[in-house]
Amino acid sequence: MTTAQDQMRKMLDQLMGQDRDGGNQHANLRFTDKEVCRPFLLDICINELFINTRADVGECNKIHSLALRSEYEKASAHRDYEFEEEVLQCLQSFIRDNERKIELAKKRLEMQEKNPELEAKAQVVHELGVQIGEKVAKSETLGAEGKVDESLAVLAEVETLKTKKKDAEDAYFESLPRNIMGMREQILRPCDVCGAMLGLHEKDSVLADHFGGKLHMGYVTIRERIKLLEELVEEKAKTRRAKLEERRNRKEASPSRERRRSRSRSRERRRRSRSRDRDPRDRDRRRERVRRSRSKEKETKSTKDSRKHRSRSRERKDRNQDRKRSRSRSKERKRSRSRSKERRQSKS
Repeated sequence: MTTAQDQMRKMLDQLMGQDRDGGNQHANLRFTDKEVCRPFLLDICINELFINTRADVGECNKIHSLALRSEYEKASAHRDYEFEEEVLQCLQSFIRDNERKIELAKKRLEMQEKNPELEAKAQVVHELGVQIGEKVAKSETLGAEGKVDESLAVLAEVETLKTKKKDAEDAYFESLPRNIMGMREQILRPCDVCGAMLGLHEKDSVLADHFGGKLHMGYVTIRERIKLLEELVEEKAKTRRAKLEERRNRKEASPSRERRRSRSRSRERRRRSRSRDRDPRDRDRRRERVRRSRSKEKETKSTKDSRKHRSRSRERKDRNQDRKRSRSRSKERKRSRSRSKERRQSKS
């Protein structure tokens, strides 16, 4: 269970921030970080709803900060962070666990009470008691708000329900076997909202305390928030599907649009060419320009070819001269060798 000191510390953290003592450990945090409690950003953290109740699950291990919640509310107006889907899954899982417990409690009661007729009468008494408790709690709330006439009208409905409950109780207790007549005070039924066990003979004040209590109202808040989140998530999903469909239609329409553009361009080019051909002077000038450009191209080509031919002839000449020089040198060598031979022979 959470102590009073823990509750005070948590309230101070929310009001003044977790760095109120001079620390700066969360200064760089943003609401998108994993350390931040996303259900708290949507004002529906389960850990806070059931403090000091039978369903108390302890202190939340993630960061709660009003400053980060304010930052998220401003940013979510311009961008969808999809926190609603994550929180919705968390709340639905919590309610599913609670509903399983309620179903188990009902099955145990069915096993104890094997008489279907008796079970049906007990269920009628239980439902009337639930309606009375809810009406009494509503009447007290309206009275606290200053709506006296509305509160009195609800109390009048309570009196009618009390009469019906008394008749249903009499019919039920008359059907009980004699061996369990003395156990009437131990006959219980689970609350369909929170799962708390309620006696069929409970006083109206006890029922009102239950239905206006923290445990029951916490489950009511969760169930109401689940409905709101389901509607919001469905609406966002529809918006996303509509945007995807619009993009798909644009992509499908873009080729035909491009074809229309290309046709219009070709038509424009043909129109311009016709307008040019209408004026004979312009046509003659254009032909003259084309002829000049072709003649220039021919001249440049012939010049390039002549240059290539000259360079090739020069290369051939140079090669021939080199060959002649090499031949004359070889002849000169042969002569010098023959002379030297003759000299050696004359000496010998």
